[in-house]
Amino acid sequence: MNMVIIEAENNTSSLKTQLLVDCVFTDEVSSLSLSEITSDFDPLIREIIATKEFTAKDGTISIIHNNAGSSIKRALLLGMGDKKNFDPERTRNLIGKVVNKSKELGINEFVLIPFKNMDNEHLSATVEGIKLSDYLFNNYKSDEDKNDLNQVRILIRNDLKNNQKIIHDSSIVSDAVIFSRNISNLPPNDCSPKDLANFSATLSKDQKIKVRVIEKEEMEPYGLGGILAVGKGSSSSPKLIIIEYSGSTKNEKPIIIVGKAVTFDTGGISIKPSEKMDEMKYDKCGGCNVLGIMKAVSDLNLNTNVIGMIPAVENMPSGNSYRPGDIIKMYNRKTVEVLNTDAEGRIILADALAFAVKTFAPKAIIDMATLTGAAIIALGTNVAALVGNNKDLVKKIIDFSNQTGEKIWELPLYDEYKEQLKSSTADMKNIGGRSAGAITAAAFLSNFVEDTPWIHLDIAGTAWNQEGTKEKTYNSKGATGFGIRTIVKYLINNNLE
Repeated sequence: MNMVIIEAENNTSSLKTQLLVDCVFTDEVSSLSLSEITSDFDPLIREIIATKEFTAKDGTISIIHNNAGSSIKRALLLGMGDKKNFDPERTRNLIGKVVNKSKELGINEFVLIPFKNMDNEHLSATVEGIKLSDYLFNNYKSDEDKNDLNQVRILIRNDLKNNQKIIHDSSIVSDAVIFSRNISNLPPNDCSPKDLANFSATLSKDQKIKVRVIEKEEMEPYGLGGILAVGKGSSSSPKLIIIEYSGSTKNEKPIIIVGKAVTFDTGGISIKPSEKMDEMKYDKCGGCNVLGIMKAVSDLNLNTNVIGMIPAVENMPSGNSYRPGDIIKMYNRKTVEVLNTDAEGRIILADALAFAVKTFAPKAIIDMATLTGAAIIALGTNVAALVGNNKDLVKKIIDFSNQTGEKIWELPLYDEYKEQLKSSTADMKNIGGRSAGAITAAAFLSNFVEDTPWIHLDIAGTAWNQEGTKEKTYNSKGATGFGIRTIVKYLINNNLE
């Protein structure tokens, strides 16, 4: 796991580093100087500015080697572009570019001079850019040369205590994303529902966290017919993992985060094409994100009650598999006619949602799932689909996503979409036809949340880097942990209300 240490530093008198990084906007180039720290680089800086070798254009990098032999070996000038409309997402990407460059140079530490008047959001984005861009999943490469960062110091000119807290908290959130990525990237032979339950158990070291796993044998008495049906085709037994964090001393209703975890999805009897089926190890990303969120909630010691819930199954074809034509009785006693066994995620999510609502009476519930290819057709691979039943909750999630750079777009939930799910033999079908597939999947889920404020995030396009995904310096190949930073920001702010 990435263990880079990031800390605030305000002593420049005896600075020693392999690389000094300065963030420069285009309107600051003419007055650029490092003389407050060292005079070694200024003559060369003036020369590259005069020749327009460095103009501070967005994303440009210029490296200057120190020939004076001082304790600062190199300076890296990072072009930040125009200050106008400069947002935290650009900071994340640009700082990630520095990390990638430093690793290319074989450098394992650097000192960063942030741009002037950097606010809390940009400082947080800087930390995320550093830690997340240093991540690379190479656990299975025996001869891989792992050149990870060890330390980054950020030169802070004022309010050292407050800025160190921002760095600390942002590091926790970044490490939670990395925790989720590491599990999401695991191959299916090393990540069964049982393995996910074991990863969840590691969180119970916090006294405020209680982990419970409902096993296959308990599911029938509970009436969890949806999870049982989808999981019965596999030799790996299904699980319903419940992670309770009790952060509030008040008798406060919890916020529940539910994540779909199909540890591998063949499609079952309605088997998928073989092309890119290997990517179906990522069908567990929603559940892995819940693990990351609960780790962040615990490490941040939030003063609120949060419950993570992960229905975990493997969807396999076998003599025991559920079939097209089967009718399943769900936890809330509603019946579902199965028309396609590859629309399994909504079935296990529906059981978990209904169980959450009845058991815990939450004040809000959010689910995250790599649910439909239709979401990718509608929005591509850079934007997640959102459907919800509560305007205030929808607005909060979208507002926080705008801050984190995790793009989310709301889709409607009209009654007409529910009509597409009507069945002549059961309460509903598990698919609603080709049109509006992402919405009808959400409409299916809406039958299981009652009046609880609810948000559904379809992260099928954004959960991992795939064809069409826009390159971000802080997202390496594989799982992204998309949505974790947005949901944690929501929980932090709920904690402050």
